[in-house]
Amino acid sequence: MGVHRHVNLASYALGNVLKYRVRSTAVIVALILSTTLLCSVQFIHDGVVQDVTYSMEEGPDIILQRLGGGRQVPLPVSWCDNISRTRGVRMATPRVWGYIDVGSGYLFTVTGINASDYGSAFGAVGTDIIGDGRFLSSNDTRKIVIGQGIVDMMAASAASVQIHVGSKLSLIAYDDQLVEFEVVGVFSSKSKIFSYDLIITDMDSARRLLGVENGTCTDIAVWIEPGRDLNSVAFRLDNAMPEARVLTRDALRDIALQTYGGRAGIIDLLWVVLIMTVVMLAFTVSSAGSDEARREVGLLKALGFDTVDVLEIRMFESMVLSLLGASLGVSIAIVYDFVLGAPLLAGYLLGWNLVLLNGGIPLLITPSALFMVYAVAIVPVLVATVVPAWKNAITEPDIVLRGV
Repeated sequence: MGVHRHVNLASYALGNVLKYRVRSTAVIVALILSTTLLCSVQFIHDGVVQDVTYSMEEGPDIILQRLGGGRQVPLPVSWCDNISRTRGVRMATPRVWGYIDVGSGYLFTVTGINASDYGSAFGAVGTDIIGDGRFLSSNDTRKIVIGQGIVDMMAASAASVQIHVGSKLSLIAYDDQLVEFEVVGVFSSKSKIFSYDLIITDMDSARRLLGVENGTCTDIAVWIEPGRDLNSVAFRLDNAMPEARVLTRDALRDIALQTYGGRAGIIDLLWVVLIMTVVMLAFTVSSAGSDEARREVGLLKALGFDTVDVLEIRMFESMVLSLLGASLGVSIAIVYDFVLGAPLLAGYLLGWNLVLLNGGIPLLITPSALFMVYAVAIVPVLVATVVPAWKNAITEPDIVLRGV
């Protein structure tokens, strides 16, 4: 009997949702706008966080750079000797890297490394994420390992060139000369930020391509010994080399998150304004409402419905409106982000960094994000609806029916 009672109350509440179409539509539309905006931003934010995490896992523990006039400048390769002697350092190897323009607005990252150093360090970036082919050998010259983004771009070009292991690929050097390379490996990685558009080659070839002088490098990658405290090693390096800027993996992660998601807070503020508008709308509609809605409460009380029954009806109404609005908002956000690529919003959130994401914006749907969306859609609207409903429900039926 108790179950049938709740079913009847739920059926009556659903009828009210359909009966008061204007009120229901206003709340649902407001919820759709707020949840669509929140989900669209959250999917991009969570995707960037996951991608940056993967990128840091594929990178060194510490990076040392040299600053001149507040800008990064080349540093001597000889620094590696002092760094290698620091307690807790497992390996220090120089890197030469920069960006090359391959046309159509695409920028690829070229990194020159010492292959013998990387081969001797288990888990060094690139050595364990090869999907096809092999990594560089110590005697390789004009050989490259490329990310999947280069393969995808060449396949989608007008000439539709299929790049694979053994293919020849010509890159434009800093002096506009073509330098031919042979592909020996292709990365297979979950990261779109790090390895998707990455080209790894030997140090001499990278210097020729980027115009970096011999004896210098762009930065020095450092791996620490297992079990060592990362911050302690970084502190020792910072004290030993005052000219260097020491960046730990955690610092690099924070910088990357600020770079790719620094504007999300403004969108979150806009979302807060929207959700407050929804709450105020629901509260206004429930507290003021129409004379017909107020008389409805009086009739229900006169017919024997108690205060709990009236509140349960209003709760069912709020749940239906909230679930419908939130579900539609989530669905629209999924289409907007995953199908359409989040036009305008992705450009605003990521700024010029969107140019570097040749593989598309990283997106991710997490259970925690969905839980948060439904929680903020249901709970505020539920409170804003039930509080005025409780006020009407405790009023004597004759007073409500007379409109006093």
